[in-house]
Amino acid sequence: MISFVSTFPCQLYAIDQSSLETQFIEIYNASSYHRVWNLGRSVFESSAASAKINNRKYISTYNTFDSSGVPHFFLLIIDIQTKSIELNLTLIEKHDSGAFFHIAVANDDDNILGIRESLGAGLSLEVAKINQTTGFMKTIGIYPAGAFSVVMAYASKRRLYYNVVDSILYGINIDTGGLDVNIEIPIDYTIYAIDYDSIGDRLIALVYSRSTPNVWFLAQIIITEQQEIKFDRIGKAEIPFEKYFWSTTYAININKRLWMTLWSTTDENISYFVIFNIDNGDIIENQKTNFKDLSNFVCFD
Repeated sequence: MISFVSTFPCQLYAIDQSSLETQFIEIYNASSYHRVWNLGRSVFESSAASAKINNRKYISTYNTFDSSGVPHFFLLIIDIQTKSIELNLTLIEKHDSGAFFHIAVANDDDNILGIRESLGAGLSLEVAKINQTTGFMKTIGIYPAGAFSVVMAYASKRRLYYNVVDSILYGINIDTGGLDVNIEIPIDYTIYAIDYDSIGDRLIALVYSRSTPNVWFLAQIIITEQQEIKFDRIGKAEIPFEKYFWSTTYAININKRLWMTLWSTTDENISYFVIFNIDNGDIIENQKTNFKDLSNFVCFD
């Protein structure tokens, strides 16, 4: 059942890069929002390069360019209760960039982790830890990049999972740097988004299956003892190809059991917020919005 309501079931904060001036905004519903911060001409690299710390702080990375066109990279932390910038720290490393495609936070120790393109190892990805005090980045390891278009989730057993277009699911141990999971995804499935349900201790994903053509749907990712991947579909709701285009912009609210996604359409002026219940897979909201270039949004309780 699809219902249409006037407010979101959580606090939603996002980066709006639709103009020359990048804005950090709080969204009240599909059509109204409050500008929290004007971030100038900052550039946020990815629609998923953001996270939250202890349900209070919004964290992301961005870059600016100096007069010579050289990028400078920063770590940004905003306290969403006081609406203040808590940290705006220069990221430092001699040989690699701070252009992170994805950010995750290990909440037990507030380690900030990120996936970035390696500048020194060909077509590879690096996972790095960011020191919140000094801004120094420490590479954990270099891993396969595949065809790019990475989606990522930090999950149990201190693993950072990511998937690439060539259909392999990887899991990186953030303590040892080892590649604990390296499993080929069944050929008839493609993962478009992945996140971790800490209450249910499970990976969930937005997937496409050739056995169910022309739609996306939610599924649980199951890794068997034989090191194979199976997908257990959650509910019957579907997102049709002919109406929506995936934007890779999404946020999960575990306590409220919701997954909020942003979709583009053939109308250049309209997108849709589609919200799933992650337990039964139902679409509980489908709201039209005029936001077209939202990235990095995070949902708070």
